Amino acid sequence: MRSKLCMALVACTVLSACGTSDDAATLAEDVRLSAKMFDTAVSDMSTAYFHHVPEAATQLGIPESEVPGTHTRMMDRSVAGNAARNAALEASLAKLQAIDPGSLDAGRKRGHAILTTLFAGALGPSRVVDYGTTAGAWTLWYTPYPIIQNSGPTVDIPNFLNAQQPVESAADAEAFLVRLKSAKAALEGALESFRHGVQQGAVPPDFVVEKSLAVTEAFIAPGAGNNAIYLAFKERLEAAGIEGSDDYADRALRIIDADILPAYAGIAAYLGEIRSIAPHDAGIWRLPNGEALYAAMIRHMTDSDLSAGEIHETGLDEVARITAEMDEILRAQGYVDGSVGDRLQRLNVEERFLFANDGEGKEALLTYVRGQVDRMYAELPNWFRRLPQHPVEVRMVPEFSQDSAPMGYYNNPAPDGSRPGYYFINLRDTRLHPSWTLPTLSFHEAVPGHHLDGATVMELDVPPLLKALWSNTSGEGWALYAEQLAAEMGMYADDPYGDLGRLQAELHRAVRLVVDTGMHAKKWSREQAINYMVETEGLDEATSTSEIERYAVWPAQALGYKLGQLRILSLREEAREQLGDSFDIRDFNQTVLDVASTPLPFIEDTVREWIAATRNL
Repeated sequence: MRSKLCMALVACTVLSACGTSDDAATLAEDVRLSAKMFDTAVSDMSTAYFHHVPEAATQLGIPESEVPGTHTRMMDRSVAGNAARNAALEASLAKLQAIDPGSLDAGRKRGHAILTTLFAGALGPSRVVDYGTTAGAWTLWYTPYPIIQNSGPTVDIPNFLNAQQPVESAADAEAFLVRLKSAKAALEGALESFRHGVQQGAVPPDFVVEKSLAVTEAFIAPGAGNNAIYLAFKERLEAAGIEGSDDYADRALRIIDADILPAYAGIAAYLGEIRSIAPHDAGIWRLPNGEALYAAMIRHMTDSDLSAGEIHETGLDEVARITAEMDEILRAQGYVDGSVGDRLQRLNVEERFLFANDGEGKEALLTYVRGQVDRMYAELPNWFRRLPQHPVEVRMVPEFSQDSAPMGYYNNPAPDGSRPGYYFINLRDTRLHPSWTLPTLSFHEAVPGHHLDGATVMELDVPPLLKALWSNTSGEGWALYAEQLAAEMGMYADDPYGDLGRLQAELHRAVRLVVDTGMHAKKWSREQAINYMVETEGLDEATSTSEIERYAVWPAQALGYKLGQLRILSLREEAREQLGDSFDIRDFNQTVLDVASTPLPFIEDTVREWIAATRNL
């Protein structure tokens, strides 16, 4: 790829040859000054982001010397904290946008495209409404309700402390306790922001209030001595062999009892208080300036200006196409009666596909999933030019958050290798995971999906801020593309039910286009969305309910998967047509993987530059 900087230097050479050395020197100086301005702007933006989202700095292993206090503070979730964070990020973005990307070299041009697109998208919702939260515990992700059932402080704080906050030395243990103490202010700040939104009319649906209350009460119920944070901290202290571990554990116990549980109780009390005023309508169309908010969320979560109507129609078209393919497989296996959804529901409960819902069965399921990951690793070298070195580890979703957590999710590894990538699978009920669905879930969350993407980013020589952020539609689109790639690799060659699981997963993402826009733009009810999902793709009602309630609190996020995958597939077809016999799937996959977390417009530019370069070889 020929960078703008290289082009500028070539121009300088030509100008010099023509006797205009002064102009050449001026051009070279302009390029140097642009690079310096960009580096300064990124440094300022990084400082602002990690100062206001300190958990992200811890996740990436950024030392205290670079952004003081990051390892001992929680994000300020109060009204004033949200306003200060937005103001700081807006100011940083303005400095970056003032720089012409055409004057930058390839690496800086990449950074400019990522940061301007993602920050503008994330700040977009807060430009049209004065409620909600612009950032999560370790990402730049707007949510309209500060306290919800599947993320937010009541879920993210315990998960962060248990999985991300290091506990490897006495100094780490002290830092853990300071941060644990700060969680009270973070929880109380989130409650203040929640009240602020409710006062403006941003009241969550009644089912979100109920589920959020259930998560909060489940955290409180065991008491301090059996609290998830305390037990995990105690175990990690012992595993690290830290001297005085009992004293550290006792101090944590006192903080949890005196500060953390009362803060959760305050949230629970307020959730109970607003139950009577919470409406049942699922969509954000009913919130203050809700239509503009959803348009901003679509931009934020899809890197596009597509309308809700366009997305809805795309979803319906994809549902029809995928359903026809699934019908063909089902008929070949002898399942001919009823709709595709009806037949899938029957498959879901066939004993031959189920693991026992006990400790032994859960361990067997985990072993099976780990085997799928290992099987994929053996095939990857035939489809990529190089692979990241960070490993991935399969874990169960923590029990306290199982009821509202998705079926599976992924956390990136630490850049320095001190922590692997984590693929979490929800085992609240093993019957929700028929064996024919598990390969695809694993290929999406681990390899060649999120882990291949996340670990590749962690190993790039780029500023930490570019490792902390990612495009929802590109990252999720890559993981859905990875599911289809697994089929092309032959992973389902002798497994028609596994291929059916892949198609069901793809159908699920197409259904998301329909139900998300249905609820937030077309005023569908929660029940209408659940019924459509159950009838169309054959998911059980409990899983469908959890999914629909997720889309209610993460508007437009679920749109990214299918829209991103469709764009990657379109680019691949474009490359095949233009390159002909020169097309190599390994080169295409590697080209996209290397930028898979960047916004879609930048991926498109990168692939087209690769196509042009390959044609010129």
